[in-house]
Amino acid sequence: MRVSHLLFVTSFGTLLALGPAGAQTVVTLGKGYAHDCFVYAKAGTDPTDGVAVCDQALKEEVLIQKDRAATFDNRGVMLDQLGKTDRASEDFHMAITLNESQGDPYVNLGSILIKQHRYGEALDQINKGIALGMSYPHIGYYDRAIAEELTGSYKESYYDYKKVLELEPGYGPATERLKDFIVVTKPS
Repeated sequence: MRVSHLLFVTSFGTLLALGPAGAQTVVTLGKGYAHDCFVYAKAGTDPTDGVAVCDQALKEEVLIQKDRAATFDNRGVMLDQLGKTDRASEDFHMAITLNESQGDPYVNLGSILIKQHRYGEALDQINKGIALGMSYPHIGYYDRAIAEELTGSYKESYYDYKKVLELEPGYGPATERLKDFIVVTKPS
């Protein structure tokens, strides 16, 4: 009886140019600046104004703890877009401190850790976020696939990219990353 195994090989040619998927957002219910902060973070079009709106929400509005955590997370997303990764990391830590049961800030922190080449720590945070549940699970799996690929865990990375497309068919970054994989069947 002949058994075949899959062997995965990848090229890093475009990986570093793409980088991690980046942070995502957490839904904030209600109205006011906190909601507007969410809208800015989700749209991803004007992070400078978005950060200012989030600042107003955190200073001027009385928010329940969950919404306060979400606002820190959303502001962190935009700070990350602006290249202010240290401040973004602080916001993700604050969001986790305020609401340990929301997965999004863990994945967002993982994205920052990938940028800092701290892949093992990134995987720990991303795995926590995925386990807790997230607003956009495909982003968590995408970020995890990036970290796995960078640590040489190609098989796991390949399957996570495939999971991304299962959750979000047509997600361009995952489709592009899969083009760099070569899947070879090899007799054992």
